[in-house]
Amino acid sequence: MLKLYFDPVTTTSRPVMLFATDEGIALELVHLDISAGDHLVPGFEQISPNRFVPVLEHDGFRLSECSAILKYLAELHYSAAYPGDPKARARVNQWMDWFIGLFSKDYNYGCIYPRLLPAYRLSEAAEAERRAWHMASAARRLSILDRQIAEGGPFILGPEITLADYLGASFVTLGDLVEFDLSPWPHVRRWIATMKARPSWDEVHAGFYGWHAAIRAQGPLAA
Repeated sequence: MLKLYFDPVTTTSRPVMLFATDEGIALELVHLDISAGDHLVPGFEQISPNRFVPVLEHDGFRLSECSAILKYLAELHYSAAYPGDPKARARVNQWMDWFIGLFSKDYNYGCIYPRLLPAYRLSEAAEAERRAWHMASAARRLSILDRQIAEGGPFILGPEITLADYLGASFVTLGDLVEFDLSPWPHVRRWIATMKARPSWDEVHAGFYGWHAAIRAQGPLAA
Protein backbone atom coordinates (compact mmCIF):
# COMPACT_ATOMS: atom_id res chain seq x y z
CA MET A 1 0.00 0.00 0.00
CA LEU A 2 1.14 3.51 -0.79
CA LYS A 3 0.85 5.98 2.08
CA LEU A 4 1.34 9.71 1.59
CA TYR A 5 1.93 12.22 4.35
CA PHE A 6 0.84 15.56 2.90
CA ASP A 7 -0.70 18.97 3.41
CA PRO A 8 -3.02 19.88 0.51
CA VAL A 9 -2.11 23.57 0.59
CA THR A 10 1.65 23.12 0.23
CA THR A 11 3.44 23.76 -3.03
CA THR A 12 5.20 20.40 -2.80
CA SER A 13 2.17 18.26 -1.92
CA ARG A 14 -0.13 19.61 -4.64
CA PRO A 15 1.76 18.23 -7.66
CA VAL A 16 1.91 14.75 -6.13
CA MET A 17 -1.80 14.79 -5.35
CA LEU A 18 -2.71 16.08 -8.81
CA PHE A 19 -0.59 13.47 -10.57
CA ALA A 20 -1.87 10.63 -8.38
CA THR A 21 -5.48 11.68 -8.93
CA ASP A 22 -5.05 12.01 -12.69
CA GLU A 23 -3.39 8.59 -12.86
CA GLY A 24 -5.88 6.88 -10.57
CA ILE A 25 -3.16 5.91 -8.09
CA ALA A 26 -4.66 4.79 -4.78
CA LEU A 27 -3.01 6.44 -1.78
CA GLU A 28 -3.59 6.10 1.94
CA LEU A 29 -3.56 9.76 2.91
CA VAL A 30 -2.20 11.14 6.17
CA HIS A 31 -3.12 14.83 6.35
CA LEU A 32 -0.73 17.01 8.32
CA ASP A 33 -1.79 20.60 8.91
CA ILE A 34 1.51 22.48 8.63
CA SER A 35 -0.06 25.74 9.83
CA ALA A 36 -1.09 23.96 13.03
CA GLY A 37 2.38 22.51 13.56
CA ASP A 38 1.47 18.89 12.89
CA HIS A 39 4.90 18.37 11.32
CA LEU A 40 6.53 19.36 14.63
CA VAL A 41 4.92 16.67 16.77
CA PRO A 42 7.38 14.30 18.47
CA GLY A 43 8.19 11.31 16.30
CA PHE A 44 7.55 12.85 12.90
CA GLU A 45 11.29 13.46 12.47
CA GLN A 46 11.62 9.67 12.27
CA ILE A 47 9.40 9.75 9.20
CA SER A 48 10.73 13.00 7.73
CA PRO A 49 14.10 14.12 9.19
CA ASN A 50 13.58 17.58 7.68
CA ARG A 51 10.00 17.67 9.01
CA PHE A 52 8.69 18.46 5.54
CA VAL A 53 5.88 16.99 3.46
CA PRO A 54 5.19 15.14 1.29
CA VAL A 55 6.61 11.80 2.36
CA LEU A 56 5.71 8.55 0.59
CA GLU A 57 5.80 5.12 2.21
CA HIS A 58 5.63 1.93 0.16
CA ASP A 59 6.11 -1.49 1.76
CA GLY A 60 8.71 -0.24 4.21
CA PHE A 61 10.39 2.06 1.70
CA ARG A 62 10.21 5.74 2.59
CA LEU A 63 10.80 8.64 0.20
CA SER A 64 10.73 12.42 0.60
CA GLU A 65 11.05 15.33 -1.88
CA CYS A 66 8.16 15.90 -4.27
CA SER A 67 10.25 15.53 -7.43
CA ALA A 68 11.55 12.13 -6.34
CA ILE A 69 8.05 11.02 -5.29
CA LEU A 70 6.58 12.04 -8.64
CA LYS A 71 9.22 10.07 -10.51
CA TYR A 72 8.83 7.03 -8.29
CA LEU A 73 5.05 6.94 -8.70
CA ALA A 74 5.37 7.45 -12.46
CA GLU A 75 7.85 4.60 -12.80
CA LEU A 76 5.80 2.35 -10.54
CA HIS A 77 2.73 2.84 -12.74
CA TYR A 78 4.50 3.10 -16.13
CA SER A 79 3.07 6.56 -16.67
CA ALA A 80 3.45 8.23 -20.05
CA ALA A 81 4.03 11.47 -18.12
CA TYR A 82 7.56 10.20 -17.44
CA PRO A 83 8.61 8.80 -20.83
CA GLY A 84 10.90 5.80 -21.06
CA ASP A 85 13.03 7.16 -23.90
CA PRO A 86 16.28 8.39 -22.27
CA LYS A 87 16.38 11.71 -24.11
CA ALA A 88 12.72 12.48 -23.54
CA ARG A 89 13.06 11.57 -19.87
CA ALA A 90 16.17 13.72 -19.56
CA ARG A 91 14.18 16.73 -20.82
CA VAL A 92 11.54 16.13 -18.17
CA ASN A 93 14.27 15.89 -15.53
CA GLN A 94 15.88 19.05 -16.87
CA TRP A 95 12.72 21.11 -16.42
CA MET A 96 11.91 19.64 -13.04
CA ASP A 97 15.43 20.55 -11.88
CA TRP A 98 14.97 24.01 -13.38
CA PHE A 99 11.82 24.66 -11.39
CA ILE A 100 13.37 23.45 -8.15
CA GLY A 101 16.87 24.85 -8.53
CA LEU A 102 16.32 28.16 -10.36
CA PHE A 103 12.70 29.19 -10.67
CA SER A 104 11.63 28.57 -7.07
CA LYS A 105 14.60 30.49 -5.67
CA ASP A 106 13.50 33.72 -7.33
CA TYR A 107 9.74 33.26 -7.65
CA ASN A 108 8.67 31.23 -4.61
CA TYR A 109 11.24 32.30 -2.04
CA GLY A 110 12.11 35.73 -3.41
CA CYS A 111 8.72 37.08 -4.50
CA ILE A 112 5.85 35.11 -2.99
CA TYR A 113 6.71 33.65 0.41
CA PRO A 114 7.94 36.95 1.92
CA ARG A 115 4.52 38.48 1.22
CA LEU A 116 2.70 35.57 2.83
CA LEU A 117 4.91 34.38 5.66
CA PRO A 118 6.58 36.79 8.12
CA ALA A 119 9.38 34.30 8.80
CA TYR A 120 10.64 34.86 5.24
CA ARG A 121 10.55 38.66 5.49
CA LEU A 122 13.50 40.97 6.14
CA SER A 123 13.42 44.52 7.44
CA GLU A 124 11.37 46.89 5.32
CA ALA A 125 14.30 48.46 3.45
CA ALA A 126 16.13 45.18 2.98
CA GLU A 127 12.96 43.44 1.87
CA ALA A 128 12.25 46.06 -0.78
CA GLU A 129 15.76 45.71 -2.20
CA ARG A 130 15.61 41.92 -2.17
CA ARG A 131 12.16 41.85 -3.75
CA ALA A 132 13.26 44.09 -6.61
CA TRP A 133 16.25 41.85 -7.34
CA HIS A 134 14.22 38.64 -7.24
CA MET A 135 11.36 40.12 -9.26
CA ALA A 136 13.76 40.94 -12.08
CA SER A 137 15.20 37.42 -11.94
CA ALA A 138 11.74 35.83 -11.74
CA ALA A 139 10.68 37.82 -14.81
CA ARG A 140 13.66 36.41 -16.72
CA ARG A 141 12.77 32.88 -15.61
CA LEU A 142 9.16 33.34 -16.69
CA SER A 143 10.31 34.64 -20.08
CA ILE A 144 12.40 31.50 -20.55
CA LEU A 145 9.41 29.35 -19.66
CA ASP A 146 7.15 31.38 -21.94
CA ARG A 147 9.47 30.82 -24.92
CA GLN A 148 9.69 27.11 -24.17
CA ILE A 149 5.92 26.70 -24.15
CA ALA A 150 5.55 28.86 -27.27
CA GLU A 151 7.85 26.50 -29.19
CA GLY A 152 5.73 23.44 -28.48
CA GLY A 153 2.72 23.59 -26.24
CA PRO A 154 0.18 23.27 -24.92
CA PHE A 155 2.47 21.76 -22.29
CA ILE A 156 6.08 22.52 -21.42
CA LEU A 157 7.52 19.79 -23.61
CA GLY A 158 4.94 19.63 -26.34
CA PRO A 159 1.48 18.15 -26.86
CA GLU A 160 1.53 15.70 -23.94
CA ILE A 161 1.58 16.42 -20.22
CA THR A 162 4.67 15.37 -18.27
CA LEU A 163 5.85 15.43 -14.68
CA ALA A 164 7.44 18.81 -15.42
CA ASP A 165 3.95 20.25 -15.90
CA TYR A 166 2.65 18.82 -12.63
CA LEU A 167 5.59 20.21 -10.69
CA GLY A 168 5.85 23.53 -12.52
CA ALA A 169 2.16 24.38 -12.39
CA SER A 170 2.17 24.02 -8.61
CA PHE A 171 5.11 26.42 -8.35
CA VAL A 172 3.67 29.03 -10.72
CA THR A 173 0.17 28.98 -9.22
CA LEU A 174 1.64 29.81 -5.83
CA GLY A 175 1.50 33.34 -7.22
CA ASP A 176 -2.31 33.17 -7.17
CA LEU A 177 -2.11 33.79 -3.43
CA VAL A 178 -0.67 37.28 -4.01
CA GLU A 179 -2.47 37.95 -7.31
CA PHE A 180 0.81 37.74 -9.24
CA ASP A 181 0.26 39.17 -12.73
CA LEU A 182 1.22 36.70 -15.45
CA SER A 183 -0.10 38.83 -18.31
CA PRO A 184 3.42 39.65 -19.64
CA TRP A 185 3.84 35.90 -20.33
CA PRO A 186 0.81 34.85 -22.40
CA HIS A 187 2.03 31.33 -23.13
CA VAL A 188 2.59 30.68 -19.44
CA ARG A 189 -0.94 31.96 -18.75
CA ARG A 190 -2.36 29.68 -21.45
CA TRP A 191 -0.46 26.69 -20.03
CA ILE A 192 -1.70 27.40 -16.50
CA ALA A 193 -5.27 27.69 -17.82
CA THR A 194 -4.81 24.30 -19.49
CA MET A 195 -3.61 22.77 -16.23
CA LYS A 196 -6.46 24.33 -14.26
CA ALA A 197 -8.95 22.87 -16.74
CA ARG A 198 -7.94 19.31 -15.81
CA PRO A 199 -10.90 17.47 -14.25
CA SER A 200 -9.04 16.78 -10.99
CA TRP A 201 -7.60 20.27 -10.51
CA ASP A 202 -10.38 21.81 -8.40
CA GLU A 203 -10.72 18.74 -6.19
CA VAL A 204 -7.00 18.63 -5.45
CA HIS A 205 -6.76 22.39 -4.91
CA ALA A 206 -9.77 22.84 -2.63
CA GLY A 207 -7.53 23.42 0.40
CA PHE A 208 -5.31 25.78 -1.55
CA TYR A 209 -8.31 27.84 -2.64
CA GLY A 210 -9.48 27.91 0.96
CA TRP A 211 -6.13 29.40 1.96
CA HIS A 212 -6.47 31.93 -0.85
CA ALA A 213 -9.90 32.99 0.40
CA ALA A 214 -8.59 33.33 3.96
CA ILE A 215 -5.75 35.57 2.77
CA ARG A 216 -8.14 37.80 0.85
CA ALA A 217 -10.37 38.10 3.92
CA GLN A 218 -7.46 39.42 5.98
CA GLY A 219 -7.07 42.50 3.81
CA PRO A 220 -4.08 43.83 1.84
CA LEU A 221 -0.85 41.87 1.92
CA ALA A 222 2.55 43.30 2.75
CA ALA A 223 3.86 45.29 -0.19
